[in-house]
Amino acid sequence: MKTRDKIIFESLKLFNENGERQVTTNHIAAHLGLSPGTLYYHFRNKEDIIQSIFEKYISHMRESFLPAEDNVPAEVFLQKYCDEVFSSIWTFRFFHSSMPGIVLRDKELHAQYLSAHNVMGERAKQSVINLKRDNIIQIDDEEIDDLIELMRVVGSFWMSYLMANANDEIITKASIYRGVVKIMTLLWPYTTPVGRTRLLVLRNKYEKLASEQ
Repeated sequence: MKTRDKIIFESLKLFNENGERQVTTNHIAAHLGLSPGTLYYHFRNKEDIIQSIFEKYISHMRESFLPAEDNVPAEVFLQKYCDEVFSSIWTFRFFHSSMPGIVLRDKELHAQYLSAHNVMGERAKQSVINLKRDNIIQIDDEEIDDLIELMRVVGSFWMSYLMANANDEIITKASIYRGVVKIMTLLWPYTTPVGRTRLLVLRNKYEKLASEQ
């Protein structure tokens, strides 16, 4: 792995474990066994490192939240959407835990975030429309946008919610999967009798993952 890529990878790890505000460039350099001068050769400052990590976040979002192929069952696409929401939150959890503070201090970063967030919204909308198409849920057209917005809120700010309510507790993968269960919960009141049967396996899967220690 090239030095620049290693700095990005290990910085993401440190930010995830300790929080972005607690990690300085000196911490990163010491963690990697590099001199500060070597780190500054590749990155001007910590914000430059964050920008590079965010570029990877954007790529992850665009590559993961892809449109469904024709004839893919709605619950299969929903599972992919939920899995990618989890992957995004867990892999880039320091972003999700303090997203407003990070993006609002950098206009370019904010614009990129909004673009990526819209991609997630498009996939959420496609998931809901597919569920309605396959008679898994029944929902009035005028209610769809509100449901999608709630799904986006959970997907984007679940980590912030966990951090705000944590009492010296370590955020685990199970904690993140609880957020995925909340997405399923938002859909549940709209399910048809047939749809509830089809989604029950998926809901049980996420509830099991959310309960694992």
